[in-house]
Amino acid sequence: MTPKEKEILEALAWMCEQYLSRGNGFLDHKAMHAGELAIEVLASYGFVKSDIQGDSWTEEGLLLLEGS
Repeated sequence: MTPKEKEILEALAWMCEQYLSRGNGFLDHKAMHAGELAIEVLASYGFVKSDIQGDSWTEEGLLLLEGS
């Protein structure tokens, strides 16, 4: 990942954390297409995973939010 990609993905991750977070590590796109796409992009980089309970941050995603 280039430094520019990392910068963009960090911004996207924080947007998701601010607007889509349930507050328990899970994300809810709230049936917004933009939210769905944001989660898909983060998942394609391994920052979000999907399971039966919904979408949640991976360890790598949490590190991205920490700025590591």
